[in-house]
Amino acid sequence: MGITENAAYLKGLFEGYELDVASKEGRIISGMLDLIADMADKISALEADNRELHEYVEEIDKDLGELEE
Repeated sequence: MGITENAAYLKGLFEGYELDVASKEGRIISGMLDLIADMADKISALEADNRELHEYVEEIDKDLGELEE
């Protein structure tokens, strides 16, 4: 299970327990879960960008190797 799925799972648990979102604790937990979901989305996007850059660098390295030969 990825980070985005884990964040969604935690949000689902929170909603399933039907905690009072109007209470101090409920607002804090809800806010933290929203933050975790945002962070998970950003991390997933960064991982995708990192994979893309890695593939690009590998291609450049291969081309450079061929050029050196």
